[in-house]
Amino acid sequence: MTVCRPGGKTVAPEELQPHLGGVFTGKAQAFLNAGTQNQIDPVLLAAIARLETGNGTSNAVKNYNNPGGLMDPSSSQMKGFMKFATLDEGINAMARNLYKNYIGMGITTIEAIGAKYAPPGAANDPHGTNGLWPVLVKKFVAQMGGLTFNCEAGKPGGVVDTGSASSQGFIRPIAQTTITSPFGPRWGTIHKGIDYSCQDGVTAIAASKGGVVELAEFGAGGSGFGGYGNVVIINHGNGYWSLYGHMSSITVQKGQNIGVGQQVGVCGRTGQVTGPHLHFEIKTAFKFGQVDPAPYLPK
Repeated sequence: MTVCRPGGKTVAPEELQPHLGGVFTGKAQAFLNAGTQNQIDPVLLAAIARLETGNGTSNAVKNYNNPGGLMDPSSSQMKGFMKFATLDEGINAMARNLYKNYIGMGITTIEAIGAKYAPPGAANDPHGTNGLWPVLVKKFVAQMGGLTFNCEAGKPGGVVDTGSASSQGFIRPIAQTTITSPFGPRWGTIHKGIDYSCQDGVTAIAASKGGVVELAEFGAGGSGFGGYGNVVIINHGNGYWSLYGHMSSITVQKGQNIGVGQQVGVCGRTGQVTGPHLHFEIKTAFKFGQVDPAPYLPK
């Protein structure tokens, strides 16, 4: 699991700088600026740059100010590196690329980013080391104190890394939690989902699987979702839907395409509840059809 700073605490330049070597020495503020300007966690940006350049020592970053391995589209078969006038410019271009081709497209977890950024078995992976990319990025993230705004409540599109996916492709919708009420009989009726403990207004809620948001509103009486409070439903396009209820706020919109792990809201206590928690369902229909989520989630 990726380390996240408690409460989404931000990183200061003096915290980041001791981990930056080579030409990155003295460039902590450049990573912070590029990250915040392009909606990329600065710690994630710096971790990827460290891995891609041997912590600021590769030829591409030393000779081309190119920390992200960005290829020049005008070169033959895109085999030449893009060259930037300054390292700050190169860091900013790397951040723009990460948002445009990954975060902005719903590819938000470190595993999902790695599968596209450094796919195992690619032509430039003759020794099969790309499979270690997510592991090493997470290692660097942990060294630098953990992710910052991507774990903070209310950040749309942020990375909420709750661990590996199950064989069905679902992840847990919440990190570092306990189950307070499982699926099944409860109080003379059937509890149609799993309740997870969480901190009101702080804990980020993640999409358990990618798909299209079909509902993102306060569940009104008579709608079929009365009592759920702020609720989000995602159609995963494979005959399954997932529901996230009682949130204090919603960070997605109806019709939005989102990726696995992308934040959908913030833990809360809206609707018919006695305390803050996430109510999570997996269903075989937009309304009703609830099944026990446990077999679909990682063990």
